[in-house]
Amino acid sequence: MKTDLLIIGAGPAGINAALTADAAGAEVILVDESLQPGGQLRQQTQLFSNLPKNKKKTRGTSLNNHLVESLNASNVKVLSNHAMVGSYLNGNIGVTDGFKTFEIHAKKYILATGAQEEGKIFPGWTLPGVMTAGAAQILINRELVLPGKNAVIVGSNDFAFEVIKQLRICGVSIKAVVEDKDQLQSEKQDLLSDLGNITFLTNSTIELASGSGEVEHVSIRTPSGIKELEADFICISNGFTPILEPFEVMNCKFTYKEILGGWLPAYNMNFQTTNSNCYLAGSAAGITTLGPILLTGEIAAWSVLEELEFISPREAHNQKKECWEELMTLENNNVFQKRTEIIADSLLQDNWNPKSYFTELQGGQIHG
Repeated sequence: MKTDLLIIGAGPAGINAALTADAAGAEVILVDESLQPGGQLRQQTQLFSNLPKNKKKTRGTSLNNHLVESLNASNVKVLSNHAMVGSYLNGNIGVTDGFKTFEIHAKKYILATGAQEEGKIFPGWTLPGVMTAGAAQILINRELVLPGKNAVIVGSNDFAFEVIKQLRICGVSIKAVVEDKDQLQSEKQDLLSDLGNITFLTNSTIELASGSGEVEHVSIRTPSGIKELEADFICISNGFTPILEPFEVMNCKFTYKEILGGWLPAYNMNFQTTNSNCYLAGSAAGITTLGPILLTGEIAAWSVLEELEFISPREAHNQKKECWEELMTLENNNVFQKRTEIIADSLLQDNWNPKSYFTELQGGQIHG
């Protein structure tokens, strides 16, 4: 099987990259291990407002429906329930549906493999009833199953508070929010004000989860001593880390930025990795919010289209400049700063500013 562009991962970044490349005339294959495209958007019922200007404020599930409808109307070949399993010496990618494995030869690759949730280990963490916030969100919004009636939440980041809101709507009682740091980690005060009367335990950790074959009792170590709670559900929101295995297969080099999720592939302003045929997009390029995730998919696609000569260098310049300007506006300042540091490292310079970079290019280096 041959194609111009192979994209691994059909979350919002992968779909946006596929639609951008398809609209320019490139032949695109989109591979995802799930039965349906959409990634985490499929269960995200919360409202998203910090989106690119061509997207209006909407719920994650609604945006997912729109993206999938656009995908179905495109010429993109979607291989659902397929997974990347390796690369061949000839550079082709091995893909399997679980029964047969075959090669895909692509001129360029975009890996939009997303991120994985970090767990939290404590005595009793393997008991049924202990799960991540993402798993809880899947249960209530996709499977329509309550994960429990009385919950202890571990972590106080934005995602934790979004999931708390959704759990409470479903009738789950929040017994406590446990945070091991000295203050709550969410940066969104509106989320905090929406939560109402909840017990927050800072500088605290789970000492023990116990029960007869499942979670029934939670012991929490607080600065004032052990607090005992009856609960049948522990929900962990401990952040995300980029999924790296596909980039290891592609022989990409890595860098470390804690605020972006830790280890992640090194890349330049085109979201091109150290493997010149391999690009990345989405949370694989650093943990961020939905708006920037969508924009990284576009930037990677425009870069590939320029390399494959589907668009002129001038058009690529203009499109990427517009995306970078939006990205700079939408993304958290600290996150964006660390992203630019990765790019500066790739350029072997002390700093990199997208606005000045594209202005310099416009000044005479772009032709066509």
